[in-house]
Amino acid sequence: MAGSHRQCSRPHWCWVQGVLQPNPSRSLPCIDITEGSRCSAWSQISHPFFLQRLSSCSGLTTHLTAHGIQHNNQKRRRVQVSAVKPGILRVWLVAVFLVLLAAGCAAPAAAPAAPSGEEAAPETGAAAATTTAARKDILVLPMNVNIPAPDIWNPYIPGTFILQGMNQNMMEPLFMLNYETGEIEGWLAESYSGNETQDEFTVVLREGTEWSDGTPLTAEDVVFTINMLKEYAPQLNWSGAVEKWVESVEAVDDRTVKFTLTAPNPRFVLENLAGTTSQAIVPLPKHVWEGQDPVTFRNPFDEATGAPIFSGPYTVLRFSSTEFVYKRNDDWWGAKTGAFKLPAPLEIHRPWIGNAETHNQMLVNNEADAGPGSGATLSLIQSSLLARNDKLIPYNTEPPYGWLDPCPRMFTVNHTVPPWDKKEMRWALSYTFNRQQIVDVIYEGASVPATFIFPTYDGMMPYYEAINDIVAPIAEYNPDKARELIEGQGYTFDEGSGFFVGPDGNNLKIDVVAPPFMEPTARLVVQQLQDGGIDAVLRILEWGIFRDETGRGQFEGATDWSGCGSVIEPWFGMNRYNKSWVNPVGTAGTEYVDNTNNAGRWVNDEYSALVDQMGSLPLGDPQVIELMKQAVTIWADELPAIPLIQTPAFIVFNTTYWTNWPTADNNYIQPPGHWQHFLRVLTELQPAQ
Repeated sequence: MAGSHRQCSRPHWCWVQGVLQPNPSRSLPCIDITEGSRCSAWSQISHPFFLQRLSSCSGLTTHLTAHGIQHNNQKRRRVQVSAVKPGILRVWLVAVFLVLLAAGCAAPAAAPAAPSGEEAAPETGAAAATTTAARKDILVLPMNVNIPAPDIWNPYIPGTFILQGMNQNMMEPLFMLNYETGEIEGWLAESYSGNETQDEFTVVLREGTEWSDGTPLTAEDVVFTINMLKEYAPQLNWSGAVEKWVESVEAVDDRTVKFTLTAPNPRFVLENLAGTTSQAIVPLPKHVWEGQDPVTFRNPFDEATGAPIFSGPYTVLRFSSTEFVYKRNDDWWGAKTGAFKLPAPLEIHRPWIGNAETHNQMLVNNEADAGPGSGATLSLIQSSLLARNDKLIPYNTEPPYGWLDPCPRMFTVNHTVPPWDKKEMRWALSYTFNRQQIVDVIYEGASVPATFIFPTYDGMMPYYEAINDIVAPIAEYNPDKARELIEGQGYTFDEGSGFFVGPDGNNLKIDVVAPPFMEPTARLVVQQLQDGGIDAVLRILEWGIFRDETGRGQFEGATDWSGCGSVIEPWFGMNRYNKSWVNPVGTAGTEYVDNTNNAGRWVNDEYSALVDQMGSLPLGDPQVIELMKQAVTIWADELPAIPLIQTPAFIVFNTTYWTNWPTADNNYIQPPGHWQHFLRVLTELQPAQ
C-alpha cells in the first residue's frame, strides 16, 4: 500500500502500521491511501445492532471516501501472497466500525491501543477500581485479540467476542463435557434424565444457585432463556439449534426444567447444554433481560447494579479494549453451597498482548501465568521458554509438549462457487496439499497429517479404525493426479505463468481466507496451491469478519477447522455437514455459537439421511458405527472439505504463583484457557506461595 505521510485533520483516523486507528491527539502521521484501494468489509455487517447506527457515521464515510475507500460492495483488489514473504493485506475496518458504534460514532476521545504503543482507550469500571491485590493473588492470562467494542456483554449477539473472560469467568453452563473422562459433569445442574424415546429431558438444578447480584437462579431463568432463543430465531447465537430441537420448555418447580423436543435426540444435552468444545447454552437472569430486545441489548457494565449479571465466580472490575480485569465474587453460590471450591485468585487480568514475543517474555519474567503466544513452535517452547525459566511447565513433559486440539485443520471450499462444486476439482486440491510439509514446517514435526475430521483421541480411535481404509487416501500428496484431474475439467497448464488456464482464457483461481492465528498455515497452503498451478491469493481477515464471511458463504476457500466437534463419538462433527444447515449465500446460520456449520454449503441427501439416523440412536449404540461407515464412504468420495493436519496445541503454565494446572499428568479437565470449562480450572488452581 503506497502513501504519503501528513498530519491529521478532519476526522481523527489514520493508518498506523497498516491499521486504521483513531488518533485523538492528531499528532500521529496519517497515510493517504492510493492505488484506488477499496474495502467493503465494514459495510457488510448486517446485524441490526450495528445497522441501527450506520446513518450517524457520515464522518467516517466522508473520511474513507476521501481516501479512496468506498462504502459499497465493490470487489476487493486481489493481493497475491507468497507463503514466504510478508505483506498480507489485513482487513481491520470492522474493528474501527465497532469502536465507532461503541462511541456512538462521535470523534473518538477513547481509542484502542495499536501494537506500536499508541495512547490506549481509558478503562471503564468502578471509580476506585485500582488493583489492590498483590501479584501472588492475581491470575494473568494474556489474550491475542483486541476488543474494539469492549462493553458488549450479550453472548447471544452473533459476532460478540466472549473469550475475553465472559466465557471463562462469568457465564456458567448447566453441564460441562470433560474430555479426559468422557463424562458429562454437572455445573449449574446436578443431573438430567431422558424418557425412553429420548424426546423429553428433565434437568435438575443444584440447590442454592444464584446470580452475582444475589438473586436466586431458578428454573424460570432457564425457561426464559430457551424461550427467548426460540422467539428470536434465527437472529441469536444458538437460536437455530433451539428452534430446531425444542418444542417446549417448562419449569416443573424452582429446581426442575422439562424440555420437550421436536424429535428424538439422545445427544440434546451433550450438544446444547454441555457443549462439545468452547461453549454451551448459558442461562440468563430473567429479572435483568425481561423486556429487553436481545437482538440489540448490549447488557452493558453498570457499577450501581453490578452489571453485567451472570452466575460465575468473577465479576467485572474494569475493562478497556486492551485489558479486562475481573474480581472474585466471594459470595459465589458454588462456594457457599459447597458444590465447588472458591477460586484462589482474587483477580484475573486478561491483557491484550498483540505480539507473541512480548507474551513469551512475560512468561519468562513471571508476568504471565499461561501461554505461550500465538505461533509457538516446539523449538521455541524448548529454547525460549523452558530453558529460561524453570518455573514454566509444558502440558506434557515429553516432546512435543502439546495437547491435541479437538479441531483438525481443514481447507473448506464453497460449493456454490465453480469449479469447486465439482468433486474432481476438490480432489485436485487435496492432492496438491503436501500435508507432511505443513507438519514439518509449521509444527516442526509435532503433528501428523489428518485423514478425516476427527481428532485422534483415545475415545475416537474405535471409530477411526472402522473407517481407516476409507479415509486413508485423503492424505495422499500427488501433484500428477491433481494435474490429471484439473486437465480433465478442460484446463491447460501454461508454462509461462505457471498456472492452469481455463477455456475462457482465465487462470484457475481461488481466493483463500484465514483468521490471523492461522496465518502461518494459510501462507504455506496458498504457496502449495500456487506451486500446483492454481492462482491462489490469501486474505487474512480479523476474527469477526472471517466468521461473518464464512458463515454467510461469501468466500471461495478457507483454512479453518470446519469439522470440529466429535470428541467422544462421531455424530457431532459429521452432522456439521448435514444439508439441514445450508442457508442461502449471504445468510449466516445461528445454530451454535460459531455459525459455520456446513459453511461450504454441500448438499447430499443420502449422507444427511444417514447422519440423521445416527443422531437418533443412543451414544454407544452398535448401529452407529455401521451408519458412520456408510456416511463416511460418501463423504470421502465427495470430499466436501479437505482435512489437512491434526492440530497440536502448545500450552505452557507458570508455577511461580499458581500450581495444580491441568497437565497430561494431572488431567482433571482439558487445558485450553479460552473455553468455558476453564471455570473448573479456576476452582482447582492453588497458590504456590
